[in-house]
Formats: sequence, C-alpha cells, structure tokens
Amino acid sequence: MPSLRFPFSRMRGLSREQLSDLLRFAGRRLREDRLPQVAGSLTFTTILSLVPVLTIALALFTAFPLFSTFRASLEAYFVENLMPKGVANTILGYLNQFAAKSARISAVGGVVLILTSVLTMSTIESVFNQIWRVKKSRPLVQRVLVYWAIITLGPLLIGVSISVTSYLSSATGGAVKSLPWLGAGFYTLVSLMFSTLAYTLLYSTVPNQTVDWRDALAGGLLAGVGLEIAKRLFAVYIMQFPTYTMVYGTVAVLPIFLVWIYMMWMITLFGALLTAALPVVRYERWWHVASPGAEFIDAVKVLKFLHAARVGVESAVVSMDEVRRATRLGLGELQQLLSRMSEEGWVASVKPETSRRTGWNRRITDDMDRWTLVANPSTILLAQVYRLFVFDPAVLAQAGDEEALVRRVEDAIDGVLGQSLDDYCGPAGLASVDPQAQSTVAAMPYAAVPLDERRRMWER
Repeated sequence: MPSLRFPFSRMRGLSREQLSDLLRFAGRRLREDRLPQVAGSLTFTTILSLVPVLTIALALFTAFPLFSTFRASLEAYFVENLMPKGVANTILGYLNQFAAKSARISAVGGVVLILTSVLTMSTIESVFNQIWRVKKSRPLVQRVLVYWAIITLGPLLIGVSISVTSYLSSATGGAVKSLPWLGAGFYTLVSLMFSTLAYTLLYSTVPNQTVDWRDALAGGLLAGVGLEIAKRLFAVYIMQFPTYTMVYGTVAVLPIFLVWIYMMWMITLFGALLTAALPVVRYERWWHVASPGAEFIDAVKVLKFLHAARVGVESAVVSMDEVRRATRLGLGELQQLLSRMSEEGWVASVKPETSRRTGWNRRITDDMDRWTLVANPSTILLAQVYRLFVFDPAVLAQAGDEEALVRRVEDAIDGVLGQSLDDYCGPAGLASVDPQAQSTVAAMPYAAVPLDERRRMWER
C-alpha cells in the first residue's frame, strides 16, 4: 500500500523548467478546451438547476428529523465558506424560499426536478470528459446512480463533517474561540480541508476515466487554495468597490452571485485540468509535434511492446496504462493506433472476466482497457505497418500517370522494410538490416523536438 505523501510530491520529480512547461501546457489546454466559455455555460446551468438540487437535498433533511442539525450546519457552511457573508445570506434566503415553494409541487413536477438535477450532472460530466479527452460516456443506469449519489449524499456528508468539526471545537473548552487568530486559522484550515476533499471526490468520480487519487488530491488542493484566495479577494472587492450596488441597487446581489458562480467554475475547471495534465506530463510526450511518418514509428513501438509481453514470462495481456508508460504515447494516440491495428487483425482488446475495481470503488468496464497481440508476429511485416499508417497504395494508385512511381515506392518499401515483427524484435533487430537502409528507415518519421525548441513551440 503506497504511503500517504503530500499532494505536491506528485510534482516532485519535475524540474523547475518542467513545472513551467506544465503551466504552459495547462494554459494551452485551457485555450483549446475554451474553458472560460464553458465556465459561462455552466454558470447558466447552475443557476437553473440550483433550486432543484437544493430542493432534493432539503427534502432529504426534512424527511429524517435526525438530519435537522446537519441542515443547519450545511447552511452555516454555505454562508461562511462558499462566498462572502453579505451575498451568501441574501442568496440563501432566496433559495430557501424557492425550495419551500417547490416542496409543494406535484409528482410530475418532482420528476422534472429530478431530471433537471440529473441533466445538470450530465453536463458537468461531459465537460470533465472533454478535459480528460474521454470520448465514451458511462452507461445510462450507471450515470444516473452516480449523479443521484452525489446529489443526495454530498450535502449529507458535508453536514456530518461540519457537525463533527463543531463538536471538536466545543470539546476543546472554547480554546479556539478564545484566541481570535487561532479560531480564524482553525476555521480556514477546516474550510480548506472540506473544499479539498470535495474537489478530490469530484475529480475522482465524475470523469469516465481512471484517475489516480493522488493526482485528484493534488488538483483538489490547488482548487481548494484557489477557492480560499478567491473568496477573500472577492469579499475585499465587494466591500471596497461597491460598483454593483451603486449601479444595480437592491438587485445587485444577482449579478454578484453570477460573477461568483463563474469564478468558482473557473477554479473548478482549472483544478480538473491540472489533475488531468499531471499524468500526461509524467508519462506522455506532451511536447511532441507530430509530423508525417510519426504514426509508423509509434505503431512499431506499440507492436514491439505487445510482442515483448507475448514472449515474456508474465501475461500477454497488458493494460492501456502499461502501454502508455512504455511508449509515452497519449491515450488518444494509443486508441487510434490500436483501433486501426485491430481492424487489420494484429491486436485485439480483451475484456476482463470480472470487472476490476479501482479508486473510490469505481468499476472499470471499458473494452479498450486491455490489449494483446493476436497475430503471428512472423507474418506482420514492417512494410505492412508502413503502408497502413503512411503509404496506402490503394489510394495512391489513383494517381493515374504516376502509377509507375507508386510501384517503385512499393518496391523500395519492401526492400527496406521486409523484416517481420518477430525478426525486428529478436536479438539482432535492425542490426541485420543494411546500414544504409537503416538510416533510410530512421529518416522516415519525425525529428524529435529538442528541449530548447519547446519554448518556441508555445509561441506558435
């Protein structure tokens, strides 16, 4: 069992230059995924779904008198930790009024409330899957169960945690309250702890992707710290620069609330982006700039790794994560390569007989998770791999008058890449190939991007 380490130790193996590149990479992904626009869309969705979600949570507290103290604790946490008190008290009053009226709706209205809440969680999952580059969503039943657990158990767990904290505070004999600086530090630490835990659970459970809990904890801590800083800066802005109050008057709380929700979503999405970027920076060649012929070399790397697993003493079936670590290819690149090679009958995905469980007791049933080499490696020629990913004679044969040139290229490929995968991966490997031919093969793929060239890449 791995020892519990400080979350930032996930970045300990990165140099200062790599940390700088990590932030640049995150900034590039932020622009590519258009997260500011996505945060605006989620802000609108949150406003529409806030009352339905709150109604379901309050209905749970009302149905069980035992949870009445948890509801009071949850409201206190909302006022003291999620936003400045002046705004939080007003917003909480409105939400309680709306929720009280919603409690008298019909059965059909209740179904609509539940559907609205589930659709909101579905939107959030879609955004997270986009950040993690996941193209396959969960099955509908599994999605509904996960969403329902988050909507119902989330507020309950927060209420329980805050009640326990209040009990511990009173058990100290009032020492925390008697010292103002100690009390402020204690409640700030508690707020940061709850925020980090909430973000960690969010980043671990919502994406349809296996997320290392340590990466989720690192991203959750960064998001929690960002939330605490934003909350204090936002409170200072409201008190020192009452622009919205002067312009909007009594309804100023609404635009202020919208701005705050937008800021929270930006912090949440950036924390998710960093969580998704950590394994990419550690295991993948995230600085890579693809060029013609690169897929051929990447495919050979994958086939070579699968061949080694096949002839090794351990299982011939390897996980996608093992292939990624060995080749430093991105998950998207791997899925595309393996899919095309699967169509050729060279490799195949293997579904486990029983579903594996991983972090936070989440099932993994992805058919693309584990792969093996099924074709005879002595029948797979490097020339076939090159034709599949670089030079397709079936397409180039349409060149018409250049058919003779196509045949010459075909002959050159067969002459240079006539080795089988078995021979290539054997003890001799490329050493048995003519040196001039070997240099020709090496010239086919991309040129590796030097470290000092990466800075220019970001400016393109």
